[in-house]
Order: sequence, then structure tokens, then C-alpha cells
Amino acid sequence: MTDHITIRETIEYTVPLQGWENGDFSHLTHLDATSTKSVLREIIDLRHEPDYVLGLDEERQVHILYADSVEAFTHRSHDAVIAHFRQLTGYTGHIELFDDLEDPDKSWSMT
Repeated sequence: MTDHITIRETIEYTVPLQGWENGDFSHLTHLDATSTKSVLREIIDLRHEPDYVLGLDEERQVHILYADSVEAFTHRSHDAVIAHFRQLTGYTGHIELFDDLEDPDKSWSMT
């Protein structure tokens, strides 16, 4: 279970101007500061990314997609579960397929 939080923080900082009297201060940053303080800090986004796990239930003869340890999708076809996983997550990496979309019983012929 992965949670992400996005925080926007406004800081105020003081920079000594010795040697910068020409008036061009655009290049100065908080890294040049002698003192800093947070003026405003707000949470602007909080999101959760589920942890996905592939499994199977031999008794029911289904492949399972778990999201945060809860069944999210089941199907007799392994490839159908993979397709659903890809649709949910946008994952484009390599996953071995069984070529069982047309014949979902293909996965279970050994049981």
C-alpha cells in the first residue's frame, strides 16, 4: 500500500546583498539565504496506489488480481486478469501470457 502526499510550501528567506548591488537578484535562491522560515504549508494532494498481486485459486479454478490483499478481479483466463491489471495500472512491462483468452479452460487442463 503506497500513499503519496503533495505539499506546497511557501518560504521566506533573507539573502545578504554584499556584491550584488547592481539590482539583478533573479539568480538568488534560498540556498544563498542566511535565514529561512516557512510562511505557508498546505497539503494539496493525497493519493493511494494499491499494491497489486497476482494469484490463483485452484479450488475455484480462477486467476485472481488482488489489490491491497483484497480480491479485485477474478477470471478463469490468466490473460484476462493480466489485461485487467494493465488497464488499471498502465503497466507496459513484460508479463508471460498463457494465450488462454479464447479457451479459459487451457489454464486448468492439468488439474
